[in-house]
Amino acid sequence: MRHSNYLYLWWVGLAALLLACNEDERPDSLPPTLRVDEAAELTRTSALLSGEVILHGQGTVSDICFRYGTTDGMDQSADCPSGILQVTTRLTDLQPGTTYYYCLEAGNGYSTVRSETHTFSTLPNVTPTVSGITRLNQGPLSITVSYEITDDGGEPLTSTGLYYRQGGETEEQRLSLEANTEGQVRARIGGLQTETDYIVQAYAANSIGETRGEPYRFHTSQAVILTEAGELPEIMGEEGKYAFASLNIAGPLNGTDFRFLREMAGRGTDGQETPGQLQTLNLSDATIEAGGASYDGYHYTESRTAGSGLFAQCTALRELILPDNTATVEAYAFDHCTALQRLRLPSALSSFKPSIGCISLEEIEVPASCAHFHTSDGVLYNADASTLLWYPEGKEDVQFTVPAGVEEIGDHAFRNAQAEEIVLPQSVNRLGQASFGGAGLRRIDLPDGVSTLPYGCFQGCARLEAVTLGKEMDYLSEYCFKDCNALTDLYVQDPDFAPYCTEETFSGAERLLQEGTLHVPAGCTARYRNHQIWGQFKTIVDDW
Repeated sequence: MRHSNYLYLWWVGLAALLLACNEDERPDSLPPTLRVDEAAELTRTSALLSGEVILHGQGTVSDICFRYGTTDGMDQSADCPSGILQVTTRLTDLQPGTTYYYCLEAGNGYSTVRSETHTFSTLPNVTPTVSGITRLNQGPLSITVSYEITDDGGEPLTSTGLYYRQGGETEEQRLSLEANTEGQVRARIGGLQTETDYIVQAYAANSIGETRGEPYRFHTSQAVILTEAGELPEIMGEEGKYAFASLNIAGPLNGTDFRFLREMAGRGTDGQETPGQLQTLNLSDATIEAGGASYDGYHYTESRTAGSGLFAQCTALRELILPDNTATVEAYAFDHCTALQRLRLPSALSSFKPSIGCISLEEIEVPASCAHFHTSDGVLYNADASTLLWYPEGKEDVQFTVPAGVEEIGDHAFRNAQAEEIVLPQSVNRLGQASFGGAGLRRIDLPDGVSTLPYGCFQGCARLEAVTLGKEMDYLSEYCFKDCNALTDLYVQDPDFAPYCTEETFSGAERLLQEGTLHVPAGCTARYRNHQIWGQFKTIVDDW
């Protein structure tokens, strides 16, 4: 009995010893657990893989990657950053329409573990995808459009282009094109009929099939719509250059466009006439921009400026509406537009100089919204009507009375005016250079407040017979009466001083000196007779 007790105690002690040894030898660096998510963001050639490495105890990993392949051998790998346990990677360059096996793998240089194996399938190749049509430019006989091949479907493109047809018709025409490296396509469809409805669709094809984009519908008219300056020659084409008598244009225009417009309106860059027949041109929705070619061989466009010579000698033009945001009209912009009858200036106009040779111009218009100018009876004034700027050369009034309150007659303001009599109010105190040059005047009385007769003031007034200078006139500039061959009587009113003259004051008016009469105040004959320049008059009488 005593022996049995000792044996029992020995086994209990041995069991306790063995148990203590097992606790001391249990490892604290256990292998990690690997979790893998379903593949995401699948395309024909890529997939996004994600997963997690879960460490146990003091276990570590130094190498993490996704294994993948088209067989369960998964012979390809995509490394993940070390030290990051929430891992993602994007697989690229995959085969379309293919099933792939994948798993997450982690190791520490001594051993490696893998997760369970999953699969995903890439999307198959399909027909291409094309965007809708974007209109770039449109004219009466053509349209320029663009579209984008947004997806080639995973196969090389075999063709792309446009289908188009008239509205209500089923027969289509096909225009084959080429895309650039970004898949962008731009094309012009010409040979259209004006005032006609059309439908156009983009298409693209690969070995799998052909796809069409959304149909785009448009109507051709007399209007031209541009999105880029310099495109007018392309959208109108040679077939349209001389075919239109009326045109509306919206969008940006530069020197290249105006060169083309000048040809349409009868004047080539070489100065020669063209067969152009453009009579009515509405540019109210257009803008003038800098750039492009020289519009006349000498000048280039500047932003918001109707420059010198912009429409000069465009003999076909009858009606012109300038772009509404034009701020400046330079001198000679419309020189010798001999058929121009109506001119509408822009509401944004802030600076203006007149042109000459518009012998048919009857009416100048300015919108009521213009802050710097206004018109009355077809005549252009500044905003407060203190300056008369331009009297239309084609205005047929025999007599014209300048409104009271006008203080200044601008440079060339009455150039070539047809009126035989122009009545100036006493409020006028200044005349601009050549302000009456070439006018049809027969006589004119200048207000007393006008002290200077400017350069060329009445030059070329071939019918002018008599001029009366105001009481405060004290200076006569050069060539005041040049080529005034009908002028016979000049009246001077100042009884105290003879107005100052230059050697050229009466240049070109020698006939006046020889055959005309200088009328001076009573008792002043001797003063003028003894004057170096006034004394050149053969006939001086003091009949005032």
